[in-house]
Amino acid sequence: MTLFTLAHRTVIEFKGEDAVAFLQGQTTNDMTRLVPGACIYTVFLNSQGKFLNDAFVTMLALDHIWLDVEAEHAIELLKKLNMYKLRSKVVLALRVDIGVYACFDAPSLDNDALVMQDPRTAEMGYRVYTAKKQQASVDIAAYDMQRIRLCIPDGARDVPHERGFIMEYGFDRLNAIDFQKGCYVGQELTARMHYRKLGKRQLVCVEFETNAPASGADVTQDGVSVGMLRSVCGQLALAHIKTDALEANGIFMAEDKHMRVHKLGSADTVL
Repeated sequence: MTLFTLAHRTVIEFKGEDAVAFLQGQTTNDMTRLVPGACIYTVFLNSQGKFLNDAFVTMLALDHIWLDVEAEHAIELLKKLNMYKLRSKVVLALRVDIGVYACFDAPSLDNDALVMQDPRTAEMGYRVYTAKKQQASVDIAAYDMQRIRLCIPDGARDVPHERGFIMEYGFDRLNAIDFQKGCYVGQELTARMHYRKLGKRQLVCVEFETNAPASGADVTQDGVSVGMLRSVCGQLALAHIKTDALEANGIFMAEDKHMRVHKLGSADTVL
């Protein structure tokens, strides 16, 4: 069993009888589906419908919930939620004592660990939470390689904080959005982009013959800038590219390196 340390993730704890009702109005997924032992993937948006933080929401008890969020923006998110909660009976706290891990196979751990199947896709294995420091691999390249191959964004590494629209990054196919639920912060624009197909870019997995250029490298098609590389791991990378360029019959390059665009979750290429 290989346990990957996700040092860039942390836990926010919700306690109180209004925990579910409060979260329901703040996130893209349906929190009323939460039951003890369940894990739901969701996203927090700002009032303009732009990305703030993704979250793995786990219910420990009816009034006790953990959010696994991106550590870099956790304090900012916590402040926003405390501002929005008003008279809701819920107490929020940052739990820096809890480690966030991942593994592809069902882990064999002690009873102190909380193990949840990754709600995005079974191919990403399990999320593991424990207050005890576990033996874990230092290099998470294998985890990133699998994530990139499946075209799964990883927070602000791939989605610009307070600038990215989640419909352009595939969150709808990662079980992160419920289009039937009631209102939440940022819902109007997200729903409009979904029903009217307004997204102008897509996140795709790309492959190079040698190691990929660094994250942030410009992607061109026939010499014209059409996108940018995001997460990079070995010869694979995620790229945010204009939809019309993906539909065109052109050659993609990044820093003078030819790249191939993959179908979602496949080693086959479309270009």
